[in-house]
Amino acid sequence: MAFGNGRIITLECQGDQDGPRFLNGKTGDGTVDLAAITTGDFTGTKWRVNYTSGDNVITLECQGTIPGSKFLDGRTGDETVGLAPSTDRQNFSGTQWKFQDFGDYIVVFECLGNIDGPRFLDGRTFSGSVGLAPQTGGGFTGTRWKFRYAD
Repeated sequence: MAFGNGRIITLECQGDQDGPRFLNGKTGDGTVDLAAITTGDFTGTKWRVNYTSGDNVITLECQGTIPGSKFLDGRTGDETVGLAPSTDRQNFSGTQWKFQDFGDYIVVFECLGNIDGPRFLDGRTFSGSVGLAPQTGGGFTGTRWKFRYAD
């Protein structure tokens, strides 16, 4: 287990281009992007880890202070990432994430959504956006994330 269950973390994209790097949930409108910092108004850069099934399957709950959807949701059908209001597997299967631990606090997240499509959480530092990539190699350097405990 790379994470402690229930712990609060930040996730820093390891992409090879300049730009914002921290996974940021915007609970007010249900979107996800990258932020330059994890302090001040960027309360959505903090995520609670909850194990669901198996050793490496988790949900990530955004700790943003504005009411709204909170759970990181990979939408494999259209390669996007947003926030869902619950982790109900029937309606929001993309809220389940399997991670691979590479050591030194580096992980890769694979979305376990029911619909075929790209699955790897991908930070796009050049644009500050987040989506899903079809693989972790090649030009998808934003699929590696460094975590730090924030609690």
